[in-house]
Amino acid sequence: MKSNFFLVFLSFIFLTVSCATADKVQNQNNKQPEEQTESEPQPVELKKKKSIADDIIVRDIYSKEEYPLSKIAQKSVVFIELSASWCKACPEMKETTAKLVSYFGNRVFFIRLYLENDIQEEKEYGDTIPEMVIVSSPEELSLEKTDIMPRVVVLSNSASEVAADIIGAYPSLYYYGLLSEL
Repeated sequence: MKSNFFLVFLSFIFLTVSCATADKVQNQNNKQPEEQTESEPQPVELKKKKSIADDIIVRDIYSKEEYPLSKIAQKSVVFIELSASWCKACPEMKETTAKLVSYFGNRVFFIRLYLENDIQEEKEYGDTIPEMVIVSSPEELSLEKTDIMPRVVVLSNSASEVAADIIGAYPSLYYYGLLSEL
């Protein structure tokens, strides 16, 4: 008796699944094909992912030309050092950055940015890394409004996100470890 009930139950399930599948196939076959026009196919427009470096605007100290940081940063990790003439720890940070440049070479893009009102026209800017003026940056970074120096901002490999935002001077080994992980 139990085996008969079991067979009837299995048959019921089999028929239910079969009918549901048949209805689904029939519904798919009954769909009207979309009208196809003989116009040329439209190209697919791929949007480039915007990076933070696109929103950081810098000014060349000599030519006074303004452009986004992404124009010179390419697609590498970006190490931004913010510096100021009134900052007592900034000369030490410049030495640390020079060491990091010797370690990482072309694998990391290094740049030193100065605040708009801190550029001294008579000073010779001729360091091993590009030195520019920060004009504007995304609101969450507010690089142009930095009050505490030195400040280092590291952007990830595609410059699409902030990997680190560090205020104060640290030993070069700290920055080396941070850059090595990226």
